[in-house]
Amino acid sequence: MKASETFRHPVYRHNCAQCIVYKWNKLFENNAQFIEASQGYGVGRAPEGMCGALYAAINALPNHKEEILSEFKSKNGALTCHELKQELSVPCHTCVDVADELIEKYSIV
Repeated sequence: MKASETFRHPVYRHNCAQCIVYKWNKLFENNAQFIEASQGYGVGRAPEGMCGALYAAINALPNHKEEILSEFKSKNGALTCHELKQELSVPCHTCVDVADELIEKYSIV
């Protein structure tokens, strides 16, 4: 299952960050505070306006933060929700898919 399949799905109603948390919940098992906070990280509300899916990905794999940031920007053109949505017209589903792929790439789960 792709993480983006739960994005704004009628049953799940996840934002971009929650999609990542839901799929990769084992990586967040010891971080209940982040799971709860992820509800507020959609629509550009992650710290520094970062894409919520990207923010969740770097919190899932903090040891790979720089690689994830670099590859996400390379694939999507930006790191902030405002730039991605307003300036580059990158759909949220695409951002979630890229974050999902990067976690897959760098995780050992």
